[in-house]
Amino acid sequence: MKGIVIYYSASGNTMKIAKAIHKGMRKVIEADIASIKRITPEEVAKYDLIGVGSPVWFFREPANVKFFLYRLPKMEGKHCFLFCTHGTAPYWIFASMASTLQRKGLKIIGWADWYGAVEINLHMPKPYFTDGHPDEVDLKEAEEFGRRMAERFLNIISGRMDLIPEVPRGKDAPITFRPFPETPREPFPGARPTRIIDREKCRYPKCRVCIEVCPVGAWDFTKDPPLWRKEVCWNCLLCERVCPTGAIKLEPKEVEAIMRTQKKINLDKCTFPECMLCVENCPMNAIDFTTAPPSFKYNCEGCDLCWCICPKGAIELVNVEKTHAKLYERLLKDKMEGKLTESIVFRTLQETMAKGLFRPLV
Repeated sequence: MKGIVIYYSASGNTMKIAKAIHKGMRKVIEADIASIKRITPEEVAKYDLIGVGSPVWFFREPANVKFFLYRLPKMEGKHCFLFCTHGTAPYWIFASMASTLQRKGLKIIGWADWYGAVEINLHMPKPYFTDGHPDEVDLKEAEEFGRRMAERFLNIISGRMDLIPEVPRGKDAPITFRPFPETPREPFPGARPTRIIDREKCRYPKCRVCIEVCPVGAWDFTKDPPLWRKEVCWNCLLCERVCPTGAIKLEPKEVEAIMRTQKKINLDKCTFPECMLCVENCPMNAIDFTTAPPSFKYNCEGCDLCWCICPKGAIELVNVEKTHAKLYERLLKDKMEGKLTESIVFRTLQETMAKGLFRPLV
């Protein structure tokens, strides 16, 4: 029996937790560890116990994680567990991950989440509430979680099927299995720009990835042209980001309302191909140096990791005043007026603290 921990980490938080979990697993079974950028879905299928880790972005896993899980082969009867790192409010993350993994035939035997410092979110004031995490206490907990998952796995395959937990559902489920409870105020990310299908690029019915990753069933391909139901869409942006052909277009006049930065590369500062840091670390492989000038593809997550890590400052944000700056100003205004504690995100953190499940470090 052999296990593996696979993960994606943008700022390093999830990687730290993943390594600690792997350390705990190795005390019980043979186990490997890999970033999803360094392993294929087919390679994952050879393992018996699979731990899947992700940060929380906009109340879901990043699009590259979702697409990786979607491309996993069927693994009927194998076992997995989930983990994540997050800021204040990890709504829905495990519900989203679990639904995809269960469709692959995997049995989910556990889950756990940890707070993490928010390093690449441009609209959040610093220090942020969760800065300082994960710390040594968190890493010890993660190591113990890894050991416990490996032991549970061995007991389950020995016949203890009663140890497989029921995946929580409904309003009383843990926060990681519940949807965000209210519609965010503008500009985060309340606008839901109209989606249009480019029929020349779309490969339906051979490809159904947009339908299958949508958490609310907003796409109806029984209609001609395909119908996108704005009234139910969460604007999670997964469909257009994981579409392999770029067939899903956003209404151009409405795109500016999305809290996603537009970027350009200053070639006077950029040292590509000597430096390829942005290309190698982009979760969606969205940076294209084959075009002149270099461009950012339709599937860009808007995570701004490339902007954060560029050693030359060559990546410039051209619309930040319409996106993150606007939200940042609103947050500061709420703070000055004493309204910050009215936020559902802040209330969620307070409730977690009251239960003894969050340790403020700043």
